Amino acid sequence: MKKKKVILIMLFALFSQIAFAQDAFIDILKTELNRNYTVLKDNPVPAYYVSYRVQDMQTQGIRASFGKLLLNSNPRHQRLFNIDVRVGDYEMDNTREIKGGGRGNMYSSDALVLDNNPAAVQTALWKTTDQVYKDAVKQFENVKANVAVKVASEDKSGDFTKEAPEKYFEPAIPLKDLKFDASEWEKKLKKYSEVFYGNKDVLSNTASIDFELVRKYFVDTEGREIAENTYACRLHISASTTAEDGMNLPLFLSYFAIDAKDLPSDAQVLKDAGKMSQMISDLRKAPVAESYSGPALMTAEAAGVFFHEIFGHRVEGARLKQESDAQTFKKKVGEPVLPKDISIIFDPKLKKYSNIPLNGSYVFDDEGIRGQRVEVVKDGILKSFLMSRTPIDNFPNSNGHGRAMIYFDNVTRQSNMIIESSDPKSEAELRKMLVEEAKKADREYAYLFDKVSGGFTTTGRYMPNAFNVTPLIVYRIYADGRPDELVRGVDLVGTPLAIFSQVAACGKEYGVFNGACGAESGSIPVSCVSPTLFIKMIETQKKSKSQNQPPILERP
Repeated sequence: MKKKKVILIMLFALFSQIAFAQDAFIDILKTELNRNYTVLKDNPVPAYYVSYRVQDMQTQGIRASFGKLLLNSNPRHQRLFNIDVRVGDYEMDNTREIKGGGRGNMYSSDALVLDNNPAAVQTALWKTTDQVYKDAVKQFENVKANVAVKVASEDKSGDFTKEAPEKYFEPAIPLKDLKFDASEWEKKLKKYSEVFYGNKDVLSNTASIDFELVRKYFVDTEGREIAENTYACRLHISASTTAEDGMNLPLFLSYFAIDAKDLPSDAQVLKDAGKMSQMISDLRKAPVAESYSGPALMTAEAAGVFFHEIFGHRVEGARLKQESDAQTFKKKVGEPVLPKDISIIFDPKLKKYSNIPLNGSYVFDDEGIRGQRVEVVKDGILKSFLMSRTPIDNFPNSNGHGRAMIYFDNVTRQSNMIIESSDPKSEAELRKMLVEEAKKADREYAYLFDKVSGGFTTTGRYMPNAFNVTPLIVYRIYADGRPDELVRGVDLVGTPLAIFSQVAACGKEYGVFNGACGAESGSIPVSCVSPTLFIKMIETQKKSKSQNQPPILERP
């Protein structure tokens, strides 16, 4: 039995070696990385770390509007790379934040040839590596000068974590093997967008699908060798109108799937589009909401966006290292930050939640570190942070959340956020709690935030540490039992600690927000799974609006 086990292990190791050998591109990257590092590590200002990150991207996009194609399905193929060169050492290097001047280093990216021509690939890598090293040396001098003349940093951790390297390989997937039928989707999008043609209130409309296959490569001087595939389909339908007072009123439907065949049926999408078209007309006639403070409910999807914007960005470790950041939760580890029944987990390994695909999934992050499940809040108590290879005090290692678009440098970013409650309430119970709280606060009505489009948050010290979430569909829930009333022109605003202290209960129904998060390392895919949320006290303000008149002429 032991002999068989040994043989199996040897066969697995042999297979792994063969698998790596089958992708010649990995070998080209390694060869040029090692050749350059051999020289740079012995320079007067030695490089102590170099990495090459490459994305081979194949995409197809189709657009339609009011039943007609805007963009056909011509595929696009490009290969981009990003190089990180670090000089100094793990304790202090060229990426350290310059106090009063931002983060120390900007990584460099460029395009590569699409075939595996060693000379062409290595020439591009050599040229950029040379320039990035020179820039790193200059920046390291700036870092040392800045450290000498500025006050000591509050955070005493180093600049780069030490992590065990891994090798990981997934076989390449040809685009044709994913069976994306472009001609069929052209017909579908025309049909979806045609739903809005008969509604003269709809002034603009698009239906689009984007299919993406990305093969990610990563090699570095610590021994990492990674080849991973990601692929996704995103179906998006949008429409907008303009009210008589000039307020723009957009709505959208968004569907995400790993494979196009797992997207909703035509019947479901057409039904959803019909409802959205009617809502566009209803919003146009809805009254404008006044500024308000009082209780509110957020549907599951809206609560997901809310948590992503207001909580998620404040537990990204690299942000907490910056002296310019407000560091909302940095000193609160071990303290309650949410009600005791709420726990929050980030898990990039999770592909689905209740059979719903998640957009923020991956095996390795963009620093070559395996993504890990992180319990950030347990029973209301803050336990941990999301970490990249930028350490902070008491958190010396990455948990695989260093992420970036290929054009940008890596920072700590979110993945799949899961909000769970150990004491969920039914929708009826939440609504009863909402009405009772409105009466207690002497409010004529409370708010139900049904759908939101996103928002933004500021985390710095030099601006108010606040957030703004943009609701799209909002209802007044009257305390005296009158029918719910649709309103428009609401922005949800506030400060994080104040609003989290007002979170009172979660529902039993869960929803998934699959979207893209934009921050300093670009736009990355993320997900948030959340229940309906009851908040005792929120604040809204009037939404800004255009002063231009709506169209005088009717849309054809």
